[in-house]
Amino acid sequence: MKLTSGLLFLLLTFTTLVSNGQSIKQLKSVTKQDSKKEKVGVIYGSFVQRLGFSSGGFAQDIRIQNTETKEIFSFRVKPTFKSAKENTFCFFLKPGTYKILSYWWTESKWYGGQMFTEHIYKGVQSSSVADKLRRGEIKKEDLEQYSFVVADNSVYYLGTWHFDKELVSFTNNKEELDKTIEVEYPNLNWKEAKVEIPK
Repeated sequence: MKLTSGLLFLLLTFTTLVSNGQSIKQLKSVTKQDSKKEKVGVIYGSFVQRLGFSSGGFAQDIRIQNTETKEIFSFRVKPTFKSAKENTFCFFLKPGTYKILSYWWTESKWYGGQMFTEHIYKGVQSSSVADKLRRGEIKKEDLEQYSFVVADNSVYYLGTWHFDKELVSFTNNKEELDKTIEVEYPNLNWKEAKVEIPK
């Protein structure tokens, strides 16, 4: 029996977002008063969003999964009521290896907003995954996800996340970002941050 592209997409969505009955947990933001903490790490970087002004002030999130515990976490990469193309993120995260699952965003429409969930894979545009699976051009087991590693009591620079296109990429602009982030979060030593670009 052949599966339609829509059914394949739903299957991917179910597989990605439901794992051992786990709910999606929101990461805690680092505040100006915070410093490093035992048993958790700090992740930070910049995020270039898909939309600019047409985001309509809607928030945008990234969902990640701990590869060992299978816990799914979400963190905000574009705040509500902001329309800047690029935004900084900074969160606490438990130690572990994480894979990037999806990018959740909303496009402003005259009737409100249209929500999108894009599953992120290496070298494949999210909108073409279902069709490529249906045509047999790729197999589900061949799809690779980006990952990164976090240890406790450490700060990690995760790079600039270029999600303005479906074929996402990551670059190292640590020196430039550190000049502004050290002013906003003075209690963390950004110069000692480890570079951990998703790969």
